[in-house]
Amino acid sequence: MASLARKTARLRFGRRSVPGAHYFVTFCTKDRIPALGEPGHAMALVETLRSMHAAQDIGLVAATIMPDHVHLLFALGESLRVGQVIGKIKTLARRQPNEGWRWQNECFEHRLRPEDSVEDYGFYIFMNPYRAGLSRMDVKWPWWVCPQPMGLRFLLHLEAGLPVPDEWIGRSKEIARRTVVRG
Repeated sequence: MASLARKTARLRFGRRSVPGAHYFVTFCTKDRIPALGEPGHAMALVETLRSMHAAQDIGLVAATIMPDHVHLLFALGESLRVGQVIGKIKTLARRQPNEGWRWQNECFEHRLRPEDSVEDYGFYIFMNPYRAGLSRMDVKWPWWVCPQPMGLRFLLHLEAGLPVPDEWIGRSKEIARRTVVRG
């Protein structure tokens, strides 16, 4: 009978940390417990991401905190490897009192290729709570982080106070099939 043990070390096989390269990362709570839906935990993550951006550990492009997972898009800084960035985020964001949840050990990480569109990945991250039906289209998701919104063209539409257009759902699903799922 084949072993059912997870081979998480394989997730790190071939991992290369390239300073200045863009990375798309997703990590989850263990057993997908929706602990990040609690404002204290979500705010701790927001503060952690902003402080790491300010310290230049990462050049944060965008992040969305979902109830049970986090999507990040960042340029890697000079001082940390990708695994260290993820570990630091998980550690600093867990400074809230332990309420029976932990981070899942593994994560999904993808270093964007030169032909990959940072805009598409940012759009995918932005649309995640809307695709999941967690937010109305006319309400800004509270746990979206984008320190320099002018870097993502699609946000210009929202600056005028307009709601997220319905057709963006289909576009985000297409981007997911074309880019993010491809890994």
